[in-house]
Amino acid sequence: MKVYDDHDMHETVYDFGMQALNERQKKMGQEFPDRLDEERVTTYKDTGYLKDSWVENTERNPIGSRFWVPPNNFLTLKHPGIEIINRRIKESFVYLVDNLGLPHKNNPQITESWAQYYDPFVGRGQKQHSHSRWNPREEPEIGFSGGYYLSDGDPVEDHPYSGVFTFHIRGLSYFIRPRKGMLIIWPNDIVHSVKPFYGKKHRCVINFNVQM
Repeated sequence: MKVYDDHDMHETVYDFGMQALNERQKKMGQEFPDRLDEERVTTYKDTGYLKDSWVENTERNPIGSRFWVPPNNFLTLKHPGIEIINRRIKESFVYLVDNLGLPHKNNPQITESWAQYYDPFVGRGQKQHSHSRWNPREEPEIGFSGGYYLSDGDPVEDHPYSGVFTFHIRGLSYFIRPRKGMLIIWPNDIVHSVKPFYGKKHRCVINFNVQM
């Protein structure tokens, strides 16, 4: 985890994303807790995953909905602030992998990215999931996921779990309260979720998958 404090840049990228993304892209991956997502049910098309039995040569199985929305690839858009964020993510990822003692060729790649704008009033979050690949053959040897917060959305104080990022590990919940300028990176098979968000303005986070 790192926190950067050049908030003029963060606000510039936040405003850029507000204009560049459509409403569906802004809500990519967001869910309502304990409610059937009717859009997912009516539009989901099985692509060969609903087998009666099968064998995979891994225990890093994906967790979460198979419903897939194309990532908006926010980190590929042309903007000076986005170039800075890309550089910070890659440099921090290399630093993390080095400190874990993992051998690599120093070639970090952000394979997917999607910016989310959480509406301050409706209580969207994300249920427990991991970023392990649905096809085990696509799993990278060194694969991580992360988030970079452009805005914390000024969460309301009477909802103490509002929008809290959560790791779920061995029966424990590890909570992180997002802050503007916060970058977090974690192994892509760790199960995590986002508590329903209520705030005074939109929360914005750039999610990404990164690998060597």
